[in-house]
Amino acid sequence: MTYSLTEEKRRRIAEKMEQFRQRQVGDAVEHILEFNKTPTTLKSELDRFVIGQEKGKKILATAIAFHYRRLGSSLKRALGDFKGDIEAALKGTRTPKANILMVGPTGCGKTYTSETASELVGVPFVVEDLTKFSEVGYVGMNVTDILVDLLVSGGGNPYVAQMGIVYLDEMDKIAAETSTVRDVSGKGVQKGLLKLVEGVDNTLEFGKERLNLSTKHVLFIAGGAYDSLEGIVRNRLARLNVTGDWRDHLATEDLVSFGMERQLVGRFPVRVVYDRLTTQELQDILIKSADSPLLAYVQDLKAWGIELRYTEDALAEIARRAKKEGTGARGLTGILHRVLLEDMFRLPGSYTGELMMDGAYIREKLG
Repeated sequence: MTYSLTEEKRRRIAEKMEQFRQRQVGDAVEHILEFNKTPTTLKSELDRFVIGQEKGKKILATAIAFHYRRLGSSLKRALGDFKGDIEAALKGTRTPKANILMVGPTGCGKTYTSETASELVGVPFVVEDLTKFSEVGYVGMNVTDILVDLLVSGGGNPYVAQMGIVYLDEMDKIAAETSTVRDVSGKGVQKGLLKLVEGVDNTLEFGKERLNLSTKHVLFIAGGAYDSLEGIVRNRLARLNVTGDWRDHLATEDLVSFGMERQLVGRFPVRVVYDRLTTQELQDILIKSADSPLLAYVQDLKAWGIELRYTEDALAEIARRAKKEGTGARGLTGILHRVLLEDMFRLPGSYTGELMMDGAYIREKLG
């Protein structure tokens, strides 16, 4: 498949490619060739950032660790066969690929876990919103956009880009409407994704240059809320007189009943179900996650000589509000910003010292 690029995309690639030419290709991919993190190691590293979702992190860490261990080992052998030619080695390497489907409510950590894992592995990561696709010509977004985003994320290195992770967000929003005669967008987009996620060779043209990129080694992770999926699974289990947690019994036919194309579902053999975060987990994120939004505000205010202190009651109140809003972990940042806005505006430059945030302070600011 060959794609022409807009002038802006051509410029973005040209800038990154120039940076790439100034570096050694071997150094850029060495960490992938030598990848040796075990699933337990990768999960332990994820635990520093992602609170809760123990089973989900276990499944995800195992799938990602095996993918990159398999790819690195196969690519290293191919480099020997092709005398160090990495482009030929990538084309000549054949490895099975287990794309991942993540199911869970908004704000439960699906995208965040995927992005954090990509950083721990050291590969490019891009998020593509599937609601921007349409059946005819992929209006608003097309395969070129995904490839360009990967290339830019990979620092202009086309070889690293081909080993990155693409997170397909809002996967459930392209499910075909089973209640209508003809679904204009969902089914068409799903069919359009088949070759992309399976692995297809692509050629990008910019200026007089042609750049070959393949999605054969790209790991695709698709995420969505799939709001009615639990009911579909429970109804099937009831018909079969099967008991147990529905998450442990999610099957391909359930996703097909939801409106997903069987062929596309088959290209995502690893399934991960994330739970809605509890109030306690939301509170733990504030103080235990290495990416805690609260600790970020602490550091921000510290730069102005202001020491933000907080009580257990304050943390509980923030977590309770986030739980009530139903936006999960991402709601914590919004609540903190609303709580601290006035003091963040007026205190820098006029006050240094302690700023105490207790439960009463939270309730006063939020009402």
